[in-house]
Amino acid sequence: MMNEIQQNKNSNLGTNFRGWKSVYSFTFKQATNGVGFKVVTALIALLIIAGFILMNVLVAKPKNEDEIKPSNITSVYVLDQSGIATADYESLMKQFSPLVFGNTKFIIMETGERTGVIQSARDDSPTTIAVSITKNEDGYLIEGLIPEGSSIKESDSSKLLEAMKQCFETNKLMQAGLSVTQLTTALKPMNSVITEVGEDNNPTTFVIKMIAPMIFGLLLYFMLLLHGQTISKEVSTEKTSKLMETLLTSVHPYAMITGKVLAISSIAILQFLTWVISVFIGLYGGNAVAHAIYPEYENTAITIINFLKDNVGESAFSLPAVIIAILVFCVGFLFYCVLAGLAGCMVTRPEDAASTQGVFVFPIVISWMVCYFASAAGNEGVLRIARYIPFTTPFCVPVDLITGTIGIAQGIAAFLLLVIFSVLVIMMAARIYRGLVLYNGQKLNLKTMFQVLRAKQ
Repeated sequence: MMNEIQQNKNSNLGTNFRGWKSVYSFTFKQATNGVGFKVVTALIALLIIAGFILMNVLVAKPKNEDEIKPSNITSVYVLDQSGIATADYESLMKQFSPLVFGNTKFIIMETGERTGVIQSARDDSPTTIAVSITKNEDGYLIEGLIPEGSSIKESDSSKLLEAMKQCFETNKLMQAGLSVTQLTTALKPMNSVITEVGEDNNPTTFVIKMIAPMIFGLLLYFMLLLHGQTISKEVSTEKTSKLMETLLTSVHPYAMITGKVLAISSIAILQFLTWVISVFIGLYGGNAVAHAIYPEYENTAITIINFLKDNVGESAFSLPAVIIAILVFCVGFLFYCVLAGLAGCMVTRPEDAASTQGVFVFPIVISWMVCYFASAAGNEGVLRIARYIPFTTPFCVPVDLITGTIGIAQGIAAFLLLVIFSVLVIMMAARIYRGLVLYNGQKLNLKTMFQVLRAKQ
């Protein structure tokens, strides 16, 4: 007997949802048939692609092209009194600074005084400079001497001295009898870094994990406000008009709410995914174009993505993680759209439409703030709970999956919970939609709401 009752309930539930496809198809066609929707979607996608390509090319262009131009200094008179065998500056410059000082001539003064070297440089040409190298208590001093009437700027002299210092240091090591391999090893720079052992303290990782939830949360927030209000208005307009009585004679409220919410949600998601795909096309396409023009260029965003793959969690940017993240995003967006539909169902008078918007606006604002500030503060305890609460799941789980903060199993569990709660909210919205048919034009209160939810429909 109990089995038979259960089968009848399941059968009735299936019957109640029958016809949602027709509602979905009608609503979808009505919203997308206009030229405006297609033009706006396509135009923004093209602008995104073109913008990213242009940005890549502009960023790839060297900011200071004068740095790779030959130096204005054509000749250098060198007086080396360091006590070390004089370096072959012309040969060394062709290795260290071939583009800047590769064609500069270095005239070594075996003997002489400081004033004599300056005079020789002055007599040579306006683009000639004198350099004196001496030994003192602190080590060695290299001094650039610009003759009177020279056209050489101080900035050009500074670049020359920096390059000559590198040559001088190399020459010192060569005089010590080091082999080429030993010399290469000795010239490698040493960098210092402090690491706190025990957890991932990479600053890049920290910044990514702090900024990504904020950007994603803001994006989802504005999408929900825009399309959520559309859904709420669609439902409330029909409900406060004579059209609702006609609709309910042919379609069950479950099918009505499901079809409408799914149609508008899928339009929003389709538009959003089109623009996201455009971002990646523009990003990678622009990187390819910029790389073809400037071979040494590599897009910073692509570098960060590659860094995430290699350093931020095992599942970061893996295909399963991206797929589940997209599914969670879509169902999460649907969940809030259903809440927007619920807000529309609660409208009994046209003037009450604005007051019911808080049903889905407040949860959006609070959920985003909880997820963002918990992520920024590194409060893993709050985030661990937020991942399994339907209101906060859409704001944290997709980003956590893509950045590898949580595993695939956790993402699937959060996704299933979100699906279950979305169905429950659809059923509750449908009961309210149908139950309030007799209360149109009346002021709604909590007592009426409980009576509607408890009534048999």
